[in-house]
Amino acid sequence: MLIVLLGNIFIPVDASATTLREYEELLAKYENELNDTSNQISMSKKELEEIQAKIADIEKQMKEAEDEIQRLEEEIKKNNEEIKKKKEESKALMEYYQISNGENIYLEYAFGASDITDMVYRMSIVEQLTEYNNRVMKELKDLIKKNQESQKELTKKKEDLKVLQSELNEQARKVKGNISTMEGTIPNLKENVSVYRDQVDYYKRNGCEPDDEIGVDCVRGNNAYGFVFPLSGSYWTSTGYYWNGSSGHKGLDFAQGCGNPVKAVANGRVYYVGNTKDIYGANMILIVHNYQGRLVFSQYTHLSGYNVYTNQQVTAGQVIGYVGTTGWSSGCHLHLEMSVDMGWDYNWPGNYWTYVHYIVNPYNYIPRG
Repeated sequence: MLIVLLGNIFIPVDASATTLREYEELLAKYENELNDTSNQISMSKKELEEIQAKIADIEKQMKEAEDEIQRLEEEIKKNNEEIKKKKEESKALMEYYQISNGENIYLEYAFGASDITDMVYRMSIVEQLTEYNNRVMKELKDLIKKNQESQKELTKKKEDLKVLQSELNEQARKVKGNISTMEGTIPNLKENVSVYRDQVDYYKRNGCEPDDEIGVDCVRGNNAYGFVFPLSGSYWTSTGYYWNGSSGHKGLDFAQGCGNPVKAVANGRVYYVGNTKDIYGANMILIVHNYQGRLVFSQYTHLSGYNVYTNQQVTAGQVIGYVGTTGWSSGCHLHLEMSVDMGWDYNWPGNYWTYVHYIVNPYNYIPRG
């Protein structure tokens, strides 16, 4: 795999595929990558659903713990109030039976019995009431203690659930990130599958056998390179190529009506779409091709519109834009410019006078229509 540099953009140009079999292997490779990535996305989404279900369950448990803590707090408060009430009752009881209006009513009540049995009975009533209140207060205190312990346990459980919730949220975040990253590769994988499927179909239609070298043994067109003509239908050349390395016309001009489709002259990858590289603001597309490990560049200028985007892979004959008259132009036409090893503003941004020495006659590659 040959990597060429455009500013800060790396554009892969596959120099290894030279036979139909190798193109089929590349197609199978990208199809497998697409299937594997799609399967991984499906599994990750299932994993995310499971994590989110666990998070929902934890949130439910935390809500239940909060409700139970609140219930226990209310019960503790109620029991404390009941203890206070029982203390007051016991105090009032003793005061009632022992001291009333400055007299010892308890003794009067006890010694006012008609006999010993009645006196014992009356004394036991006071003791039983007092013991009952004491027993109730003890039970309430024990219940308060138990509720306070349960409250501590629930508080700890809630804190543990918070930690687990935080861990699961982090897992969910990572899984979502992985899904997003994988989904981001899908368009490029689909594009690669589409490009190589088109190439395989194209070469098969043109009689290529698995071990045929593309451009040598098959798909020769009118020359040995497999390049195609950029326009369809009638056309005529208004200005031919007569570049001497420093002056003259750097390419071929093909006069045709504005809006007619312009085709890529060979398989390749788009590395520029726009109008900022021409001093007169002409719309242009620049494509880098690979022929037997060597870079060949094609430039399509004065376009009225585009049908491709930067870094897109294209196939020979694919419509990339439309004839126009933008920039310094006197009428609708296509200016086709080609170079080898270096394209305009390629690797050495802005170094126009270096680039012009790499310009070649497009007819060195494309058929003459």
